[in-house]
Amino acid sequence: MNITVLGGGNEVGASCLFIEIAGKKILIDAGMRMHSDNPLPALGLLEGIGTLDVILVTHAHADHIGALPIVHALYPDCPIYATPPTVDLMNIMMRDSYKLLEQRCRETNTLPPYTERQVTDLLQSLLLYPASGQLNLGDVKIQSYRAGHILGAVMFLIEGDGEKLFVTGDLSFKAGRTIHGAQVPHDVHPDVLIMESTYGNRAHTDRHTEETRLAHDVAEVVANGGFALIPAFALGRAQEVLLVLQDYMDKGLIPEFPIYVDGLVTPISRIYNQYPHYVKGPVAYRIKNNGDAFLTEGRCKAVTPKEREMILQGKPGCIVASSGMLIGGASSWYAQKLVADPRNAIFITGYQDEESPGKKLLNIADGIDTELELGGVAYPVKCRVGKYGLSAHADASEMNRFVQTLQPTYTLLVHGDDTAREQLSNLIDEKFNPMLVENGEKYPFEKRKSGRGVVGKRYRQQPNHALNDKVGGVLLYQEAANDPCKLAICVGTHMKTNTLVCHTLKGKQIKLTLLQVKEMVGYWNRSITELQSVTGEVLNFSRPVILELDWTNLSEGSYTFDELVQIVGAQTIQQQIAVALVAQALPASHADGRNVYLFSKELQEQLLSLVLPIQGLRLNANNALDHVRAYFDEHPRFIRCGADFIGTEKEQITIYFDFPDAISKQERARIAEVLRAATGWPVVFSAAVRQDLLQAALSRLLGQTVQSPSIHLQEKKVVVSEKVTDEVCAQFKELTGFDVQQKESANAQNSIASDMFQASTPSPRMENNLAIEEAKRWAAERNLTIYKAGVKQEAMEVHFISPQIAKRHEIELTELSYRIGMPVIYAKSPKQNEIIQLILDTVPPSWEVKKNPSLHVDRATVALKLSEQPLPEELQQIQQIIEQKTGYMLEVIV
Repeated sequence: MNITVLGGGNEVGASCLFIEIAGKKILIDAGMRMHSDNPLPALGLLEGIGTLDVILVTHAHADHIGALPIVHALYPDCPIYATPPTVDLMNIMMRDSYKLLEQRCRETNTLPPYTERQVTDLLQSLLLYPASGQLNLGDVKIQSYRAGHILGAVMFLIEGDGEKLFVTGDLSFKAGRTIHGAQVPHDVHPDVLIMESTYGNRAHTDRHTEETRLAHDVAEVVANGGFALIPAFALGRAQEVLLVLQDYMDKGLIPEFPIYVDGLVTPISRIYNQYPHYVKGPVAYRIKNNGDAFLTEGRCKAVTPKEREMILQGKPGCIVASSGMLIGGASSWYAQKLVADPRNAIFITGYQDEESPGKKLLNIADGIDTELELGGVAYPVKCRVGKYGLSAHADASEMNRFVQTLQPTYTLLVHGDDTAREQLSNLIDEKFNPMLVENGEKYPFEKRKSGRGVVGKRYRQQPNHALNDKVGGVLLYQEAANDPCKLAICVGTHMKTNTLVCHTLKGKQIKLTLLQVKEMVGYWNRSITELQSVTGEVLNFSRPVILELDWTNLSEGSYTFDELVQIVGAQTIQQQIAVALVAQALPASHADGRNVYLFSKELQEQLLSLVLPIQGLRLNANNALDHVRAYFDEHPRFIRCGADFIGTEKEQITIYFDFPDAISKQERARIAEVLRAATGWPVVFSAAVRQDLLQAALSRLLGQTVQSPSIHLQEKKVVVSEKVTDEVCAQFKELTGFDVQQKESANAQNSIASDMFQASTPSPRMENNLAIEEAKRWAAERNLTIYKAGVKQEAMEVHFISPQIAKRHEIELTELSYRIGMPVIYAKSPKQNEIIQLILDTVPPSWEVKKNPSLHVDRATVALKLSEQPLPEELQQIQQIIEQKTGYMLEVIV
């Protein structure tokens, strides 16, 4: 094993490690010295190595990614892996860094280290680190572990040919309010540990104390009429500061004041919001409830450059802005405006390079310097200056304990100045061989004769933990027996209760036992929003995804879930979820801590015909009907659709056309097939014809009103008195599927009065209660008022306000007969009380009604006694309204 330190060895900046292990060539990070005349790592040492096998990125800070555009240009075919949050953050950080570099090069008349095109090429080539946390590079296995520090930061364990190398990148065990601390792999004992040492000569002050100092000091400045500027690293530190200030406000520990967020802080905070499964529970809770954990309406506002002057002229508050060292960016602009006023303050919360304006500001506070140079101009400092320990790096004690836990054979200390590394080296036990590495040096490690590890290393086997294996996995679970399966992401374990800590796709935190977990579908490390978008429909409608897979490859036998996935060719997360749902419909046994699914020829036949009880084989009724309506959105014949009942379950979707005979059998079959594939529901078509629309359609074609046509449903024809041409007949046939015939004479009219209405086309008879409910729906769809519906002597009796109104709807009554599968009659008695009340509500108060109206059922009239005769026009208008609503003629008696 050979390790070459290209940068970030005896410094903080330009981190870059070249690793040779088991015949593979690996580069870890390629950062920049952002404030140096020599910004790049010693990339020239890579000359002559040939090709790189892989580039790994620990996290998205510029001192670890700033030189990657150059590396990618040198090795364009080399894959570059980073976690999904890191990739998202790099898209912001790299573009912003380039703007700053380009601006600085213009000011100094120098060349930028790379081009904007090279930045774009790099970002487009980034690959997402596998959700499982494991990357296989031939015989070399690379395992990632959470590093704390910032969102998406990871450490790497690299194993190959019996050797183990562990690289921490930047790490923090107490990462603060946003993310969890570093994941400590207790059973990994590497041959070589490469560990950062930024604060190797310090012990962090109590975090709570520092947060309290900061919150109260900011509140004090604002209360005295000043602005408190907090220059913060946009990635990580700014999010911590925003949560601290708002938490103290929420608890009433400090008064409310406005917080203004400027620079890169805003877009980076939005990325944090996309990864609730990466952050701490309280932050995930804020994301779920507010949609944003950091920007709060009415309190914490994102500011654009155009608004800056207005902010400083307004109400005093706190400004959280990038960059954290006052080197350009929004914070430098605000500092120039605020530094000369003693009411204002600048509070430093992070690491400061020796040559940075932030470090000089702290020197001024200590009496070392007198002026602060910003943007080439020297400013006298009169504002208040403070420093607070909110570090996202481990301190000396934590790093020493980490080494004690990992028990490496060799410990290489990087990413720190000489003082920090020397003091940390003295603290680490000699048996772990601490080494202070130098930039540009190569460190070879001799392999043991046994082939397992380097010289002096005792080989240990890492145990397997069933719970820990689930962390980062997408779990298919049931809260209780017979509940539908749901999805969650496992974010941790609770060993005392032997449970898994998970986030649902809606962001709710839950704990699951292993018994509730039906299957682990796979690993996921991208944003939870993306997981929602790609998997949201699978649980509700698995049919189309199941049909994508090749189930014919399965033969009789027993299979683990992973074997099922491989055999049927499930590659995407959606397909893997579908396989898991199918597996739940198969008989299962338990062996070696895994589900084993038993498969037979009979089950294969049931699966191929999709009759197994698989979750999501069809959409729920409402979604299915919405889909059908959308499908027919512009179809001229479509009227409505409904989910029909057989027994107590919805079995089929029925589609209603105004003129069903105008749709050919072939077209109906095609529609049914399309909708079955899109909804999972069998589709049938109602034979009911909208007879009322036949007359209207023929009138439109003739250009005149057709009087009382005779409709013969059985014969699919309409008989009319008017003359019709062959062209109209053809058009009517195409439009409705009905023929038109002219009556031989007026006496040929064939209208048979009947009080019972029955559809000529047979249909299944509904159960009585279901038929009553259907009658109510029928009336509501037609905007008809019926007062009662009931089954009477094997016929449905409906009650209108009067039989006169009922007779107006004979065609609709025939349709109701078809819908419920039984004859329909209407009540012969009027609703006298309802008629009387309707009349009293209709007549004007000025009419001065002397007594209640009197109904004459035999004449279908109603008498109303008044004091005076109404005006003729007014009387005629009221009579028309009452006749239209009741079927009764109003007679006025004075």
